[in-house]
Amino acid sequence: MIGRVIAGKYRVQTRVGGGAMGVVYEARQIALDKRVAIKVLNRELERDAHFVARFQVEAKAASLLDHANSTRVLDFGKDANGLLYICMEFLEGQSLYELIQTTWPFESARIVDLCAQILAALARAHEMGILHRDLKPENIVVLQVVDDEGRVRDVVKVCDFGIAKLEGNLAVNDVGDTAYGGQWKAGTALTQAGIIVGTPDYMSPEQARGETVDARSDVYSVGVVLYHVLAGRPPFDGADVMEILTKHVTADAVPPSQHDPHCHAELEEICRTAMSKDPAKRYRSAREMRDPLGARTDLLGVGGRSTPADDHPRVVRRADARGPEPAGSGSSDDR
Repeated sequence: MIGRVIAGKYRVQTRVGGGAMGVVYEARQIALDKRVAIKVLNRELERDAHFVARFQVEAKAASLLDHANSTRVLDFGKDANGLLYICMEFLEGQSLYELIQTTWPFESARIVDLCAQILAALARAHEMGILHRDLKPENIVVLQVVDDEGRVRDVVKVCDFGIAKLEGNLAVNDVGDTAYGGQWKAGTALTQAGIIVGTPDYMSPEQARGETVDARSDVYSVGVVLYHVLAGRPPFDGADVMEILTKHVTADAVPPSQHDPHCHAELEEICRTAMSKDPAKRYRSAREMRDPLGARTDLLGVGGRSTPADDHPRVVRRADARGPEPAGSGSSDDR
């Protein structure tokens, strides 16, 4: 693929990352000499209508969002050779997973800021009837941006809507083309009841059981991500996937403060509420979860100004850390 021109518009330069569904490349938009990211569907999946539809759902979901904390989709299509691609903004940052491995523990103010931005992206998605269903630190890219006052601030980008659920009408024909209808409310989805999709470490109990999910399932996943940020590790581990899923359904997580005694008590309480086993006891939406974080923003002194990157003093690497995946424009695909 390196050196290839896709659709006569994008020259592929380097491989950034990828997964089971597709590969992400850094590319150059030829006409504007603009740096972009190109995600292409794996060739062996091009004849599978289900995977083609999921790839198109990712493009459609991301293009509908148009939010500052979501990856922007610039183009989508199929070139003359049948290659399916999504063109996205290139994100020159690190995944939240990588940041946890290299700079944990974080200052409380930074945690508030990061989590509030994640929830802002999800709130917009939920308002449009889009559920992410695979939220995890690897799918959250953090950019370091210098503001007008010369201060370094974190800008979050939520990526990888490859298994998003669009709550609208979706039809897939026998050649893998999709057609959408309705207003993205109460309809069908690409997955069926009883099929588990997502990443076990961050999956809600109802998602682990293969049940129908709503926005509160994404809220649970944000709670697990927050736990990981607070504790430096996910809440549950196990010998295999089923053991981890079982713990999400039945086990209570050890409080993050047992892993980091400096963990802020109110952030721990927000985490606990988001990770309630019963969806009825969680925050009802990403926006509702963001409200107490807004109150903590005043308490922790974040306000409209972000903590400079070099104000996060302690650096710890976990010996059992998994290797981070590249973050070029969203890291991995599906698992």
